[in-house]
Amino acid sequence: MPKSIYDRGLLKPGEVAKLQRVFDALCATRGALPDSTEARDIALDILALHHAGMEDETALLDALSFRRERPKAG
Repeated sequence: MPKSIYDRGLLKPGEVAKLQRVFDALCATRGALPDSTEARDIALDILALHHAGMEDETALLDALSFRRERPKAG
């Protein structure tokens, strides 16, 4: 029996919607524009945690709600 596309590591539509909500909330909280470098970093962090097994929306928000300080130039 062939494997489902979801069994090969692809996200289900419900998961995509959940991760999008987390992304939107974190971008709004941090004041990051969706096409910014900070937003890209947020997205990568969300995907990394989700891939590591953190699937609960609230847990993802809590884990990433801290605000990273950017290194000062100079």
